[in-house]
Amino acid sequence: MSIEQRITKVATKVFQVEADQVQVISRFKGGMSNYTYLVHIQNTPYVIRIIGDGGEVLVNPDIEKKHLELVEPLELNSKVIYMNPKTGVKVSQYVKGLPLSEKMDDSQYPKVATALKKLHKAQLPGHDYELKMRLRRYEKLLKSAPSTQYYVLKLQWLRMYDNYFSNFPKVLCHGDAQRSNLVDSGDKIYLLDWEFAGLNDPFYDISSFGNIDFEDAEKLLSFYLERKPNTMELARIRFYRMYQVLQWHIVASYKDEIGLSEKLHLDFKAISERYLKLAAQFYNQLKEVDVLN
Repeated sequence: MSIEQRITKVATKVFQVEADQVQVISRFKGGMSNYTYLVHIQNTPYVIRIIGDGGEVLVNPDIEKKHLELVEPLELNSKVIYMNPKTGVKVSQYVKGLPLSEKMDDSQYPKVATALKKLHKAQLPGHDYELKMRLRRYEKLLKSAPSTQYYVLKLQWLRMYDNYFSNFPKVLCHGDAQRSNLVDSGDKIYLLDWEFAGLNDPFYDISSFGNIDFEDAEKLLSFYLERKPNTMELARIRFYRMYQVLQWHIVASYKDEIGLSEKLHLDFKAISERYLKLAAQFYNQLKEVDVLN
């Protein structure tokens, strides 16, 4: 069964319609873990997500569902129509707008900052993202041990976390606030794809925004703080970006090992190497901050 056929099957079950009333329009770009499609049901647009190959060990749909229920009153996410806490299949209303990965200008930074601050200041409960435990869990998915360079960088990250960054208070964060997961509807920014949400340092979300270009995160931080960030605040977002690229290095390595490079025509080995190189670059920047050494 093709992915499009699986999407159609989900739609017929959730909406109780015949297959000929389902139009699978297109797949959304981006993401390493999901198949997400725009679907029309009787001419009304919806988004259907199926967890991708191997993605079921990277995320926890039950926890995601609980987080989605917690953030629903904030109206930051698209309305969820259906969510299966076991399989991760999710159906939601389509948010009309442009993902910030496609187009962004200076006027949108304040709107992004407003959305993230609304989430962070809500002080919602939730499950801890478990930074250290998550890395270990992802490492165990690999058949071959990560490289020596990875472990050297990880140990330096752990040292800085234990000695300094673990002291910052945690709030419920989106966890993957990269530009492709943010949509500008005109009047506000929507935060989509919450499978990596969890209790974390709010600066973690700022760091995620630098996925395409880290200058985006540095610029967003100024709007988030409503002032020019100091050296330690800039180091803080670089520190979490270092973690993120170490995390995605392991995830990309795992996807290469299970054959997704060939299946999806994406060179996950090259992607993983690029993430590891970025981790080294962020560490080199952090080494220049005296208090962290």
